[in-house]
Amino acid sequence: MPEDTAPSPRTRRLDTVASIMLAAAGVASAWATYQSSLWGGIQASSYASASAKVTEAARLELRAGQKTGMDTAMYISWLSAAAKNDRELMTFYERRFAPEFRKVFDVWRSQYPADLRGQVREGPNVSMLHAEHSESLEATALRDESSALFSRAEKANSTGDRYVASTVILALVLFLLGISTVARSWGQRRLLVMIAGGLGLVALAFLFSLPMAAL
Repeated sequence: MPEDTAPSPRTRRLDTVASIMLAAAGVASAWATYQSSLWGGIQASSYASASAKVTEAARLELRAGQKTGMDTAMYISWLSAAAKNDRELMTFYERRFAPEFRKVFDVWRSQYPADLRGQVREGPNVSMLHAEHSESLEATALRDESSALFSRAEKANSTGDRYVASTVILALVLFLLGISTVARSWGQRRLLVMIAGGLGLVALAFLFSLPMAAL
């Protein structure tokens, strides 16, 4: 007469616990992989946006530098005309000043008399002027935005790495649950399930502590 091979109650309970843990670990692993993918997309998008802003900031700074060079050249020419008190030539240059430079120039000019021949010849009494062009301000704002985007990308990269680390722990949980089915004794199987359960709790606690990305 064949032996009764029906599992004992404690074996059935252990099987039930192991099955629940196996399903939970599988779902958690899939969730962690999904989140890691989303954070990877955020990282790539942030890096791309930051790089684009840096490129645009460099273009604007170059343009601002060109305008500043033009301001300096026009101002030196104006000073040369002022040294001769050539009103017509001075007016010619003044009309061609950039709007930003013209504001600085008007404030500076109000501090001197109409005839600048004495001040210009003495040199130190006449200072070089510098205007902050709109391109320079825009470039500064873009660089600030790019820095924020780079920081966001670094944070996304770090978060994605943590989700990947959690999948490694969950993979170990799945491995332990898998080999527990071929354990030689109930005690060995119970030990493997307990270790897997402990690692699973650690992995879940780690996952719940991480920020979640949304589509």
